[in-house]
Amino acid sequence: MALNYPFWVNDFDRVKDHRINFPLSSKIFEHPVAFWYGSKKGKPVKKLEKSLKRFLKRTAPNLPYFVIYNLPNRDMGHYSKGGAKDASEYLMFIHEFCEGIKGHKPIVIYEPDALPHTTHMESIQSEYRLNLIKEGLKVLTEESDAHVYVDIGHSNWLSPKEAASLLDNVSNDKVRGFAVNVSNYRSTDESMEWSLKVCEHRPNDYFVIDTSRNGNGPLGNEWCNPPGRALGIPPTCNTEVEQCDAFLWVKIPGESDGKRNKGPKAGKFWGTMAEELVSNAVQSPSFWVHRCEKRGYIVHTPVDKKCMYCGLKNDRSF
Repeated sequence: MALNYPFWVNDFDRVKDHRINFPLSSKIFEHPVAFWYGSKKGKPVKKLEKSLKRFLKRTAPNLPYFVIYNLPNRDMGHYSKGGAKDASEYLMFIHEFCEGIKGHKPIVIYEPDALPHTTHMESIQSEYRLNLIKEGLKVLTEESDAHVYVDIGHSNWLSPKEAASLLDNVSNDKVRGFAVNVSNYRSTDESMEWSLKVCEHRPNDYFVIDTSRNGNGPLGNEWCNPPGRALGIPPTCNTEVEQCDAFLWVKIPGESDGKRNKGPKAGKFWGTMAEELVSNAVQSPSFWVHRCEKRGYIVHTPVDKKCMYCGLKNDRSF
């Protein structure tokens, strides 16, 4: 069943003075972008339930979409390190999150990079994390009506079979599917092809793709603030692919990936990058969609262009 999501667009400035100092970046916040929840600097999230209830009352009848990012040893201690101190604190966080969204059905992206990172861990650490993810998803899906998508990395990290196997270890029948390309730059077409191959192993899954910064695709294998990137397809449920529920801006365009390539700390808004992403974006957000005979999968092409693979001309747009 197709997802018809009532997206909510910010009615407040999420970044102080960005309109004054980086006016072009305001174009980003004309679109619905995700809200991330997790502890910072070792401090648990305060009054989470109350905060979520107040927020959702403000956005009604529309809905924001959320990211849960709070597992212990988050990001394996790298640029976005942090998270709950232990399993008990983490599961309490999930319980409180569920109480906060009760009565609503928001999109929730669950724990970016957490599953793929288990492939880089010692077996004891990996087993601990997989068990905690499984328990967290059980709580989240039993105590809320959220549309839950488990993050599974991107097309340049795992094979579709590896991704499906990891999902098999933690998912349950109430999880709607998986999220792809969160905070990365792989192209929409590449992400789509890879995701559909994951679905060959998990045919009941739906998926969402983070298109926030993939308008120019990746710069080689660089994942941390690569220069010359562009905004991708704006958030929409109109993907033209049955198993793809939505294109989302999960990573907030303009927020740094970490202290590399002249970027500030991870998560800090970087106005210079934000304006570059906007400047490099295709001015018209319209694309036409077809199943390319040369590639064998769905291809998204700017409305005024032929397919770069098979040369087919536009027959429809969205």
